[in-house]
Amino acid sequence: MPGFFMFDGKYFPNSTPVIGPDNRAFRYGDGIFETLRVGWGKIPLGKYHFDRCFRSMTVLGFDIPVLCTPESLEKNILELCRKNGHLESARVRITFFRGDGGLYDPESHRLHFIIQTWALPENYKEINQNGLALTAYLHGRKSCDQLSNLKSNSALIYVLAAKFAKDQKCNEALVLNTFNNMADATIANVFWIKDGDIFTNPLSEGIVAGVMRQYIIDSLKQQGITLIERAVNPEQIALADEIFLTNALYGIRWVGTYAEKYFKFEKTSQLYHNLVKPLFH
Repeated sequence: MPGFFMFDGKYFPNSTPVIGPDNRAFRYGDGIFETLRVGWGKIPLGKYHFDRCFRSMTVLGFDIPVLCTPESLEKNILELCRKNGHLESARVRITFFRGDGGLYDPESHRLHFIIQTWALPENYKEINQNGLALTAYLHGRKSCDQLSNLKSNSALIYVLAAKFAKDQKCNEALVLNTFNNMADATIANVFWIKDGDIFTNPLSEGIVAGVMRQYIIDSLKQQGITLIERAVNPEQIALADEIFLTNALYGIRWVGTYAEKYFKFEKTSQLYHNLVKPLFH
């Protein structure tokens, strides 16, 4: 069955070109994106995703059409998944961008969007049993401002960090901020455990405001479990007992090695089974 994507609410075959050379997302990275998961016709953490979308669109000054709502986007996503045969388990990307035209100053602030879907393999439902190999990308730095918290189309540092990780035969790379502290990883936020305490770094450290990150923070708070937000540098995080990464697709992924050190899996596994697994099953 041929695949389709959705552009501004209309279906197109995947091979159809719908943007041109004046597209601002292409020219300037003038846009944001949201990556989410669909399972059995539902969007886990949908409220978190749509809250982040609309906050980000407001920060960028988009003119948001009245008919563009969380409810309409959810309907579009699920209808596209159904059309593509991905309703059981899918990765979905929504790209939001400004209208064509203008140099750096836009001629139009009209919002456009593209929705794409891909089937997810079965192993996305379970935590990894082989720990990830983690490295640190040291050849670029992320700023620490409100733009750094967005899932921006301007993602060059993450592209280069992911390439560096692959060149180093690692699964993931830490990205640093302008204070030489850890920001996040290429497609995930970072948590660590030390002496039984759970840590993550705050938004002020230039991290993407991750949906799964916020869900875990909220869930731990509801259970009366203390989570400490603290800045950390690449050397300090190597002293942790456990490290795990979070994003909306995998939930939690266990880091097995970093800086020639092996990390435990025990509490990470407990957190996955208590907080994340119920979302995906």
